[in-house]
Amino acid sequence: MSAQAWMIVIWQNVTGVVVSLFIQEVAMSHPVEPRKICVTFEEYLQMLGHLVRTIRASGFMPQQVVCVARGGLLPGEIASRAFGVPLAVLSVASYPEQGTQQEKMFFSRDLTSAKPLRRQSILVLDDLTETGLTLAKTVEWLNWWYSIPRQEIKTATVWHKTWSEFVPDFYAQAVAPDSDGSRPWIVQPQERFCQSLIEP
Repeated sequence: MSAQAWMIVIWQNVTGVVVSLFIQEVAMSHPVEPRKICVTFEEYLQMLGHLVRTIRASGFMPQQVVCVARGGLLPGEIASRAFGVPLAVLSVASYPEQGTQQEKMFFSRDLTSAKPLRRQSILVLDDLTETGLTLAKTVEWLNWWYSIPRQEIKTATVWHKTWSEFVPDFYAQAVAPDSDGSRPWIVQPQERFCQSLIEP
């Protein structure tokens, strides 16, 4: 191959790399807007019914339901009524920790319940797993604060996002990343309803 031909090949490779880097930079500066999955109240209730039937079909019969507020309030109420067992509420909040990629978790001091807590066959409910940190830390909190053995705790969510590090024992629907790698965002019906009350 002549020297001129070699120069052409090298130039093509260099320009190809430059174009590739430019495309990557544009993609990073203009991130893809995640697809929104808008759920109606009817769809939400159908999924909650499916979740309850899935739990019952597994043979697990909870003696106590613990819901993680706020997302787990409605699933917790439905499960408590469906299984005929007491409901306890645990308030959990998470905020980004400055200077890190981590979230800082805050737990209420105690569970809120009108009846004494049953410490066997506990079902912990939240609306979804995003990173899974909330459910994982909730199980640890119940084990440490109330001395509930891990084997007595089952977890459930309406949606399980497959990139979550924590996989619940039960879920109604799995949500995977889209083909472009973006992660869908679930818009729950109560969010849209509350937004309509806020907006003039």
